[in-house]
This record gives sequence, structure tokens and C-alpha cells, in this order.
Amino acid sequence: MKEKIRTICFTLILFSISIGNLFTPIKHFSNKENRYLQDLPKFSYKSLISNKFAKDFETYTTDQFMARDFWIGMKTMSDLSILKKDNGRVYFGKDFYLIDKDEPIDEKQLEKNMAYISSFINNINREKNIAINILLIPSKSQVMGGKLPSYAPVVNEVELVEELKVKLNLKLKPNLKVLDLISTLTNKNHEYIYYRTDHHWTSLGAFYGYEAYLKEKGLKPLSKEDFTIRQVTDKFLGTSYRKANLYFGQADKIHNYRPKIKLDYSLLINGQVEANDIYDESYLDKTDKYSYFFGGDKALIEITTSVKNGKTIAIFKDSLANSFLPFLMNHYENILVIDTRYLNISMTNLINERDIDEILFLYNIQNLAQEKSFIWFNK
Repeated sequence: MKEKIRTICFTLILFSISIGNLFTPIKHFSNKENRYLQDLPKFSYKSLISNKFAKDFETYTTDQFMARDFWIGMKTMSDLSILKKDNGRVYFGKDFYLIDKDEPIDEKQLEKNMAYISSFINNINREKNIAINILLIPSKSQVMGGKLPSYAPVVNEVELVEELKVKLNLKLKPNLKVLDLISTLTNKNHEYIYYRTDHHWTSLGAFYGYEAYLKEKGLKPLSKEDFTIRQVTDKFLGTSYRKANLYFGQADKIHNYRPKIKLDYSLLINGQVEANDIYDESYLDKTDKYSYFFGGDKALIEITTSVKNGKTIAIFKDSLANSFLPFLMNHYENILVIDTRYLNISMTNLINERDIDEILFLYNIQNLAQEKSFIWFNK
């Protein structure tokens, strides 16, 4: 009798969930995950044979499952209750720090990337003698290691930097310097230099990076006192938060730094759109609040400033550069900002067609090793 009752109860639960899913409105976008959800896939003979329909339908059923965010949160809570320190994607660190799990370094991709960059530098040197710097930004897992759970495996970025230098063969490239910010930021890791819920550094972290870079170049950086610092939001929940599915800490704060001595500038984005400000206030009301800096990643940004020193720098970058650029703008008349993930053209031709004095690669250490768009340096 008891077995029969259990069977009936289980059947009723499955039936209720099926009915609930049937009448749950389809969601097209998840604000929590900041991504588009899978819609009901269209059936075709071709998609059935290729197994695409089955895969898309499986994604659809998981994306559109009734109260999906609730169940995911419950799963994470269950993991934490048995003292797990991660959910497979992010570590639940001390002081409410969420730290993304590092992926193992793909040595083949690293080898390719260093070969592509070396080829680019050699090609540029045939035409021009341009000073080239690579500024490497450490990951939160490297700098904020004290916040990680004990024995959490992470990529050793100190060793990775040395490997990158060897593969770039610096002795044969006298105009190339490779600098890293590991010690600079580690010495400041008691300060708010990385967001708790996001993988990016804060504006304060970017300021320390800018300060160290200018000093390394023999230039005088502006001090904190030269900026008006303003908090623009205290409701930022970043990419690590969306991976965590559960978070009991406070949201992050975003600040902007504007020089007290007014800096005039103009922006040209992707060769067409002109922007009035490097800070896009509209993103403060959206999930992706980090895109407050320059409106997010763009293929090509051309910045002209009121710093009349005739200096022009080209910067190849990932998203961490977006909060670094406002500081560097105070030292160059022209800045060309290139993101190879979105600008698929020959980088050698692009630089040779411009009057460039300096080149800066500004990347997270692991991103420089793993980025898959660097083939455009070899075109």
C-alpha cells in the first residue's frame, strides 16, 4: 500500500511540474544571467538528422523550466550545506568574494598566440621602429588568493608570465618590453581593487595599474588627488554573481575618476558613431553595469584629446582596459583602441596605415595566452 502511495505521489509531482512548465510564459532574456534564453526550436528534417533539434530542445527545456532561478539557487545552497566551496564555475571565497575557477592553460593556443604576436612585431619593425609594450593584468585568483578556499587549484600566473616572455623571445625584440602588475596589485590586495561579484578590476585597481605603468615608462602619473572620484552605483552584480546562482553579500560599487583639470576629448566608435562621454550612464540601469565604461567592448575606438603633445598610441585590449583608458587619456593626444575579437582585419596593415608612435598590448595574463582572435596579428 505504501509503495502504491509513493508511486501516486511521484506521478502527481511529475504531472504538476509538466503542467506548470506548459503554462509558464516563455522568457527570452535572463536578467540574472545577462543572456538570451533558448526559444522553442523549429523542427526540420535537416535539424533532426544533424541532432541539432535534439540539442536545442534540451537547452530549451532547461532554460524555460518553471522557477528555474529558484531551483538553481537551491542546488547551490545544497552544495554549500555540505561544505563545498564552489559550484563548478566559481569559488565562494572569504568576505563574500566570488572568484571564477581558472581553466587549464591550452599550451597549443599559447604557442600560437605568442607566434602571432611575434610575427606582428617583426612585420611592424620592417616598416617602422615603434616602441611596443605588453602590460599584463593578473586575475583576481592570483592577486586575491587569500580569499580563496584552502587548496583551490589556480593557474600560477607568475610562472605563466615567465613562459610568455620566453616564447616571445625578447632578446630578438629590443623595442619590446613585457611588464606585469602581479606584485603591484598583490601589495594592494587589502584594498578594493577587484569587484567581489565580477572578474574585472575596480577603477582603483586600474588606477594602480596606470600609476605603475607610467612610472615604468619614466613618466609622471597623475595622483589620486588630481581626480574627482564619484560613486555612480552601489548595485553592481557582475559575471561571477551570475555564475554563482546564490549570493548573500552586498552588491559592488562602481566609481568614476574625472581629472580636476578639465580634459576635453572626442570619441569615434567603429568609424561611424560619435560619443559624447567615455562613461555611458544608461548601463547603470542594466544588468551589465561594467559597460558603463565606454558602453562596453567595441571593435575600434578613436580618441582625440586636448593634450596637445603630438603623441599617438595604439592599444590592443580586452575588457579590463575599459576602466584603465580614462587614466591614460591624460597623457596622449590620440589613442586608437582595438579589440581583435570584434575587428577582423589585418592588424599590421591597420598600424602601417596610421601615424603611430607607440603600441600597447593591455590584457589579462590568461587572456593573452588563450585569446582565439590573435590570428589577425598574422595577416
